[in-house]
Amino acid sequence: MKKTMVITGAASGLGRALAIKAAAQYDVAVLDIQAQAGQQVVDEIQSQGHQAAYFNCDVTDAQAMDTVAQQVLSHFGHVDVLINNAGIASEGGVEASSIEQWNRVLSINLMGVVHGCRAFLPYLKQQPEAAIVNVASFAALALAPYMASYNVSKAGVVALSETLRAEMVGTGVHVAVACPAFFKTNLTQSMIDSHDKMKQRIEKWMESSSFNADDVAQDILTAIDKKQFMVLSDQKTKNQWRVARWLPNVFFRQKIKFIKRLN
Repeated sequence: MKKTMVITGAASGLGRALAIKAAAQYDVAVLDIQAQAGQQVVDEIQSQGHQAAYFNCDVTDAQAMDTVAQQVLSHFGHVDVLINNAGIASEGGVEASSIEQWNRVLSINLMGVVHGCRAFLPYLKQQPEAAIVNVASFAALALAPYMASYNVSKAGVVALSETLRAEMVGTGVHVAVACPAFFKTNLTQSMIDSHDKMKQRIEKWMESSSFNADDVAQDILTAIDKKQFMVLSDQKTKNQWRVARWLPNVFFRQKIKFIKRLN
């Protein structure tokens, strides 16, 4: 009997790549607010002879998440892996970003992960080997300027994951957090209050990336199998993470250079 994987934000981007790639190993619950796109992912998985089902899901609604968790359990009978992937992008400094942006980004990127963990943990803890993967971003570690609400939301996901990892010791639930750098996806389509200059720079980073959504999806699946905690997608990102941790002032000076180039 296959295990069941639940993926939020699975109708597009990394979530879709995860759903397609995981389907050979797992029955897949595709959770998203985009019904048509979500069902298309399910149809593609089923056309390959695998099992999947779509569930409409707004991660900002805690009660709705509880309901979806019950629906998934009723449909598949068990839940083994949860990937909290749903998220949006934003751009802007601390002072200039609107309160509406802060609330929207935090409600999806951070509280959406909290809601997912709370809704599915009771079922995950019933399985002998379960896992939660929370998708953050390298932005949570690099904390580049003028991406304030996005940085904070994703840094919160890292903090939540580290906290939950310790809380789940002895339960059989493995916790991981994925922090990929920019890769080729449709991220900028969801950007709130974006300025053309920053949006173009992010798109340039994505286009020049050496890895894509399929690569990140494989990294996440490998982390589940090997019980890794921090998932970083390439050697350059790993090196930058080490500089940020061990030589914070050097890393800060790199960010100052970035500001000057941006301006």
